[in-house]
Amino acid sequence: MIDTQKEETTPDQLMEHFQGSSLKSIIIFTVIVHAILLVGSSFPYLYKAIAGEDLSEMSEKNRMDAAMREATVALREIAEDYDLKPQDLSSQFAGGVKRAPKAPSKESSPKKSQENPSPEPEKPKSAIEQEINKKATGPTLPKPEDDEEDLFK
Repeated sequence: MIDTQKEETTPDQLMEHFQGSSLKSIIIFTVIVHAILLVGSSFPYLYKAIAGEDLSEMSEKNRMDAAMREATVALREIAEDYDLKPQDLSSQFAGGVKRAPKAPSKESSPKKSQENPSPEPEKPKSAIEQEINKKATGPTLPKPEDDEEDLFK
């Protein structure tokens, strides 16, 4: 048979561990443990903020290389999250976005204006540009009646 006295635990037996210590020491211990966990989990950020690279003294090429390293790491992480190949993702960025046309150089533009003083013909507007330039009529507003009393005077 099983002895029921050995299996039963009283609340006094559970509190024996805490009876000798004060509430102050328990709170101090808890705060210390939380502080250690907080500092330990934020150490990589603090290290990077304090001992990070000094970009002010770097040349433009070196800054570009550092930015490309960070972008490559971020692109790899994103590709892993979505189960894609990093090459496919980077090629989508490179080929998926149309680049803006290059602005004419300053040297060639005065020559063109001197040779051909007439302005270039305007390009036909796209449907979106036509819709933006269209002025729509709004709702008509009722005329205010003068015999109403103004409550805010």
